[in-house]
Amino acid sequence: MDIQSISRLIEKKITEEIFPGAVIALLDKDNVIYHAAFGQRIIKPKPAPMFHDTLFDLASLTKPIVIGTLSMLMVASGDLSLDAPAQTYLPEFKQPSITCRHLLIHTSGLPAWKPLYIEADCPETVIEQLSNIPLESTPGEKVTYSCLGYILMGRLISTIAGESLDTFAINRIFKPLVMKRTFYNPPSQLHNNCAATEDSNSFERRMVNSGDHGRYYRGHTWREGVILGEVHDENANFLGGVSGNAGLFSNARDLITYCQMLLKDDGSYLSHDSVMGLATPYTPDNASEHRSIGWHILDDGSLYHTGFTGTSIRIDIEKGIAAILLTNRVHPDAQRTGIIECRNQFHRLVFG
Repeated sequence: MDIQSISRLIEKKITEEIFPGAVIALLDKDNVIYHAAFGQRIIKPKPAPMFHDTLFDLASLTKPIVIGTLSMLMVASGDLSLDAPAQTYLPEFKQPSITCRHLLIHTSGLPAWKPLYIEADCPETVIEQLSNIPLESTPGEKVTYSCLGYILMGRLISTIAGESLDTFAINRIFKPLVMKRTFYNPPSQLHNNCAATEDSNSFERRMVNSGDHGRYYRGHTWREGVILGEVHDENANFLGGVSGNAGLFSNARDLITYCQMLLKDDGSYLSHDSVMGLATPYTPDNASEHRSIGWHILDDGSLYHTGFTGTSIRIDIEKGIAAILLTNRVHPDAQRTGIIECRNQFHRLVFG
């Protein structure tokens, strides 16, 4: 693992304006091999440097870290059956053929995305709204990465737990693992140490103002100014910042703790069977991509997931190493391109 080449890559991408700044962490099950901060956490309205402990809006990394982990804990306790219909736990969800496993491995048939914050009357009607969305495929038939499925799974888990998803995650994940800087809705005193995301969420404005959604755009009130310390995703924001698809904030140090827990696989937190639930693909062999409970499983068996804001985690349990790449690539505008190629180059340097 060539640390100098990895550092030069990140510095080069900042120079190319792929992202304003980044925090990276490379680790094995016992040690932090490298942990460094680069560039700026904010460039607009006033530049501010990136720190090792900067908090990032993890975006879709919420899916494996919160929903994947809680699902495995609840399976182990007998509170959740992966192959039970979601309707078993959420009777108001009127799609009896969709199981919890379908939702977790993105084979539910639900579309990838809808602007629920425009189409639903209020957060309390989201499950009803999801029930009425026509399926794009038969459940179990194909993989379609769906934020909607994880929004539903977050509501389902909260219903079983009898408490809010954020409180349940604190009590069952973050406190036991001593992840002290991981939470939904960061307290206001920590906002200044957050990496900024978009200015006025212009990306979703453009999405909603195009295609079938255009007719809804005119009457919607958008957030103005650079988003800092609040979730970037508008559906999660509509749900109070607490959702199964997005909303989690954390820093590299806490994510190191989480990754090392999976690499150690010593039963002190998750059982071996639960770790394997996160590491084993359940999608058909001929699927377009392989999905476990919460994670994308790469061809080499690595657990991988990204977040729209510019975050990613890759964990190779066989090699015993993991790489965390946190960037603010959507700041100040999500039209920035090049993050996919950057991730590919980064992971080639780390994993070979």
